[in-house]
Amino acid sequence: MPMPSGPDTATAVADGLDAPGGETPTGGIARAGRELTNLQVLRGLAAVLVLLHHIAAYGQFLRGAARPFPVLDDRMGIWGVALFFSLSGYLMAGLVTRDPPLVFLAHRVSRIFPSYLAVVALAAAVFAALRLDFGGLSLLSLSLAPAGPRSYPLNVEWTLVFEVSFYVGLFVLAAAGRTRFVVPLALAWLGLLAATCFLAPGISAVMTPAAYELPLAAACVAFAAGLLLPRGLAAGLLRPWFGLLAVPLALASLSVDDGAARALSGIAAALVVGGAVVARPVRREGPVGASLGALGDWSYMLYLAHPPVLMLVNWACPPRWPEAAFATLGLAGSLAAAALLGPLDVALYRRLRARLGTLGPTGLRRLATAFIAIFTGCAVWGSTDTARNDWAEHRARSALAALPAEDWATPASARAALAAKGLALPASLHGRIEEATRHPSGDALIRAVAFDTAKPDRTLHLALFCQGRLLSVDRPRRMRRDLAGQPGYEGLGSRRIGYTLRLPTEPCAPEGVMAVAVDGGGRMAVLPGLTGRE
Repeated sequence: MPMPSGPDTATAVADGLDAPGGETPTGGIARAGRELTNLQVLRGLAAVLVLLHHIAAYGQFLRGAARPFPVLDDRMGIWGVALFFSLSGYLMAGLVTRDPPLVFLAHRVSRIFPSYLAVVALAAAVFAALRLDFGGLSLLSLSLAPAGPRSYPLNVEWTLVFEVSFYVGLFVLAAAGRTRFVVPLALAWLGLLAATCFLAPGISAVMTPAAYELPLAAACVAFAAGLLLPRGLAAGLLRPWFGLLAVPLALASLSVDDGAARALSGIAAALVVGGAVVARPVRREGPVGASLGALGDWSYMLYLAHPPVLMLVNWACPPRWPEAAFATLGLAGSLAAAALLGPLDVALYRRLRARLGTLGPTGLRRLATAFIAIFTGCAVWGSTDTARNDWAEHRARSALAALPAEDWATPASARAALAAKGLALPASLHGRIEEATRHPSGDALIRAVAFDTAKPDRTLHLALFCQGRLLSVDRPRRMRRDLAGQPGYEGLGSRRIGYTLRLPTEPCAPEGVMAVAVDGGGRMAVLPGLTGRE
């Protein structure tokens, strides 16, 4: 399951408050330098919303814990993401016009990547010491480029993929000398996002997009709306009570699908940020004010560190421990990690900014060129692979749809139809449904394997049917070295032949599932089921 989370706006708030004259780059209402904590408080609130969502989600998926308010805690993650993106849009709209393009990009990259890679390295070391699995370590994942569905080491990087892509887009706009078009482009973007939400909800709801999908994702609404706030501030249109207008939108997001919920939450978040910008500053004085400010300062570390902390808490807590114990330890451990790493993160960024300030245009240009080359290369590479996989899945679905539903009612009828139409795969295909395990959510996970001995490079998709209805289609994602050398799997090598598909329990029991392998040419074969019957 994708785990929503919020990207950090880094110390972009501090960037704004460090502007000349102690004013934000957007013009003057938010002043008083570091004493203004309104935006920092929102960052801390967003991080806490994401943390609460993940405590509930990880508790369910790792421990089978009940979620007493599943819709509410699920939307907490969406609300937290929207707040982060809207804050980022507001701040970046000012910074991209204040800083030279190369400086803008250098500051953004130095804010996101060094701390991110440091947390990944730290978590990998801890997990290795405890002999726990830690995956997602690939160039495509660590580049944070929009490359389609990928495995990430911290499981929350999808929001950073969006954030870094926003930065690159603004850098290109600034390098072209077109920052004066930020407002009309943001308005046009919002119109495109609204159309996509209605006409292509599948694309709108995507969380791990390829480069060609990211601008159409509903998660972008918050950032695009945030880009408009500086103009509203300059025109005197923002009011402190705008945050109240977000309440009905947030409530409406509880009763719609994820794509629409992200769009509604994006507008709501922009209203909250707009109200906070012109509201009376919350001073960093006393225990409450100081704590809220510190939480905002450390929100990036809270965002990065809390997923591995929750995994470690799950590992440390015996299965019999109550749900409240896991939740309490997860909350305390995540906040402690943020308090420990947060000051180091802020100090690292300040040091890097100071270092960047000593580089001349040539040095900044080299750094920017190297980053853009890597980022663009990874985005093109990953997006091309995603497009190829999506096209292969489309072809597989089209081949399956060419047969009427009654042909897929039973394995016998499916085999007879495939043989009659000359669509059967050769007998050299070996495969089977291996097992069905219960997911903590109540769904079943169907694990299967399929491999053609005569043609080892044959690309196969696997489809699941129940009573003639297609439930899911997926490509192989697992390597099965344990099968190498067994009869029927000669020449396996390093190919991926293992499938894991999720099966909702309501429409069909695992024993009633039929698995069908489909190759790129539309030829198919019914695999033996859990009972081993043909």
